[in-house]
Amino acid sequence: MTLRHAGLALMAGVILAFVAPLFMPGYAFIDSVDQTDFPLAVDALAGAPVLAQWMTFLTLIAMLLMSFGLLGLLPLASRQPGLWGRILQFGIILTIIEWAIVVITSGMRHFEIHLLQRGMLDSHSSLSPADFEAAALATHIEIVAVTLAFLALAPIASSMVGLGLAKRFDSMNLPKLACHILVLGGIVGLGSFLFALNSPDVGIRSLLFVNTMVLYVQGVSLIIIGYCMYTGRKELAEES
Repeated sequence: MTLRHAGLALMAGVILAFVAPLFMPGYAFIDSVDQTDFPLAVDALAGAPVLAQWMTFLTLIAMLLMSFGLLGLLPLASRQPGLWGRILQFGIILTIIEWAIVVITSGMRHFEIHLLQRGMLDSHSSLSPADFEAAALATHIEIVAVTLAFLALAPIASSMVGLGLAKRFDSMNLPKLACHILVLGGIVGLGSFLFALNSPDVGIRSLLFVNTMVLYVQGVSLIIIGYCMYTGRKELAEES
């Protein structure tokens, strides 16, 4: 795997990760609903199950591409001397883990939508449509629960990657600014997560909103880093 290919995969994965949620039923453009109202969110998926399956599949592919791309920096991190190299190594590994959580939730989402489709199409099952819908709702709640692990790990992972990469750039430029944005976004994301833990009255809705905004901003930073990898920036090809 060359750094050029890794950078291309990272950029493509982030773009797919941007697009898929926009067209997921119940989210931005298609029958938008409050995602903390779980029955409403499930009903939105049931309203366009084929589209939901495809957007879920695109999300899964996006995570795989992003993981492939970021792994391209692992040899670089292993050669980077000192504490910052170890921080970058651990940040990359932790990022792959938290993206793997999204892959798991994508599989769970596929099953949730399948249950909704079975409830609408399978007239020979011993289970009623209401049984399938109840099972889908239970799966949906489990998806939200597993996603909280992603929300806890993502800020820590992005901050470590940003810190490790920023040390490879001597002067302040766009790539180094992107690295600092990863760190700042991680601090904001972790702060919102810890605040939600200690302020249950705020609820998961505010946590999801803040983290979604942070993830989109950090995604732009990852595209910049991926472009630097694709164009062969010397800071990402040589030892500091």
